[in-house]
Amino acid sequence: MTNTQRNTTVIGIVLALVVGSGYYFANRLTKQKNLIDGKNKDLTAEIEKLDKMLAQRAEIERSFEELKLMISLQSKVLAQTDTPAMTYNYFLQLLKWMKKNINYDFSLSSKKAADSNWNEYIVSGKSDFIVATNFIKNLEYQRPLLTIEDVTVAEYMPHVCDTVQFSLVLKTHFSPDGAEIGTVKEKEVKPYSSSYVSFRPKIYDNPPETDIDPNLVRIDKALIVGITETRAFLRDERGIIHILAVGDPVAYGYLYSIDPKQEKIVFRLNQYGSTEDKTLFMQKTK
Repeated sequence: MTNTQRNTTVIGIVLALVVGSGYYFANRLTKQKNLIDGKNKDLTAEIEKLDKMLAQRAEIERSFEELKLMISLQSKVLAQTDTPAMTYNYFLQLLKWMKKNINYDFSLSSKKAADSNWNEYIVSGKSDFIVATNFIKNLEYQRPLLTIEDVTVAEYMPHVCDTVQFSLVLKTHFSPDGAEIGTVKEKEVKPYSSSYVSFRPKIYDNPPETDIDPNLVRIDKALIVGITETRAFLRDERGIIHILAVGDPVAYGYLYSIDPKQEKIVFRLNQYGSTEDKTLFMQKTK
């Protein structure tokens, strides 16, 4: 074998090795590339899936907040759970909404089954009659579902006008699917108002201090000086003549009737806390 042949053979062998190695490494790199491309494709799909989940989460959170708001504005709402501390804090929030203050005692009743979804509380205190009435009304009409089982109201002290002592037995109802009591919004409840108070004394030993129109005649200080079918003529302590018809006002009341035949007139008065009729007769001249 000549040198040329030997060199050609060596070059051919080297070339074959280079080509074979190149093909092997190229094939290996192709496989690795395909594997990486597959992983990248899977990662891309996973990222797109996560993006969709994040977008859905934002939508779910928005829907959840809207649902919480809708629940908080419902007419009546079940609480998610209840403890004495939560109910006590709700009472404080209720009084804050009312802008009032009430002194009361608060306790959890033992009347409850182990698997029940309610708690029973006893609330007792004292306050102004109107404030107590509005407190009870708000407990009943505000959104958290409470049921008042029993109410007792009594006069607190005879000399403390309009102040009453009260006692309530109420139940708080709750459910795991309910709302958090702290998220419930205030509901507008029209306050109760009345000039008549059941626990204010209405009968007096002496007439209460009231502003009487000085132009009105006082029956106990007046005399009849004349009577017609439709008019009565009275003279007061100042010597002023008052001409009255049925229904005309006088101090503490009004003229109720005129009887010219019996020469008398009847007044309907409320001077001592109850309505009574007072009759004046025309004095006979001697």
